[in-house]
Amino acid sequence: MADVAFLAGLDESTVCRLWDDPDWLDRIKGRTLQALVGALPGVGEYVLGYSLADRRSRLADRLSSKGVEVDTATFGRLASEKRVPEQYLSNALETAACVLDGDAKQAAAHLARFWGRDQDYAMGAVFGSTAIGALLVDATPLHAAALGMAVELGERPNSFHAILAQANLLHHLSLSTGETPRALPPDLNRNTALAFRSSTMGRLISTNDPEIAFAYSRKVDESQLLKMVEEWAFPTYCHDVKPSQDFSLPRSLLMRQTAPEIIREIETYNDAYLLYLALTALPTLLGRDGTFGLRRDELGARLAARRERVALPETGVACDAILSELGKDDRELGGTKFDYAW
Repeated sequence: MADVAFLAGLDESTVCRLWDDPDWLDRIKGRTLQALVGALPGVGEYVLGYSLADRRSRLADRLSSKGVEVDTATFGRLASEKRVPEQYLSNALETAACVLDGDAKQAAAHLARFWGRDQDYAMGAVFGSTAIGALLVDATPLHAAALGMAVELGERPNSFHAILAQANLLHHLSLSTGETPRALPPDLNRNTALAFRSSTMGRLISTNDPEIAFAYSRKVDESQLLKMVEEWAFPTYCHDVKPSQDFSLPRSLLMRQTAPEIIREIETYNDAYLLYLALTALPTLLGRDGTFGLRRDELGARLAARRERVALPETGVACDAILSELGKDDRELGGTKFDYAW
């Protein structure tokens, strides 16, 4: 004990109070803990492991009290093999607990923080809406609670957190079921446009139905609001810019983070989603940043390679059209404006 106190630069009395206490980590303060971490091997790793395990255990008990069980084996596999940060997985489980509790305020505050690819990946595991594995043994109770929560969030028109939260919930519900949840009203407005887009993306990925992509493309052409949301979605989701409550973007935008995400989606998602990218997303994004995050040539090469694996004829036609446009010199495209002629 005296050696530990000396090496850490602490008073012996401070270390003495913690020495035989099994709950010492709950009683120690910041500067003392930092001193121990800096002086003794293994303390830092223990603190991290204990903190993560304690939170994971508390969340599992909380969800179990709601009749929902956490698949601990899947949790471990996602954290160790898939390299999903355990903090993100626990954040997603806590969000699910808020939804199951029916706490709209806390659910909205948590869900708003899941607007981003890495966070969304973890949320997909909780809903069981992705191929990476389901964190819950049975997500059916969560789906039912999420649908009711989405309706309640739609009744909070002045909350940007509620807008993001509803969009996240409806995306994962659509991804899980392949259907548009009844929580989504038919008329688009500032409070529902993002939810409509998010739900559409879920249905595209789930069903591989090209008609969904065509219908969405027509809707974007008809609605200036939806076009604004479409321009806003990828750059904010990929953290090229911070989310703005009015769905605005800066006049100058270099999509360094958006470009690799789009390329990843081109290579991994189904033909109907690729049709959406070719019809709507890529023309919109290239209209904002003709360099495509300085990766325009790579975009063309990756899209051409993916074109060889396309099965849907409609998607092939759309890919050919945009590949033709990408092959043009920037000056032919009128600077930053992209040609929508096809």
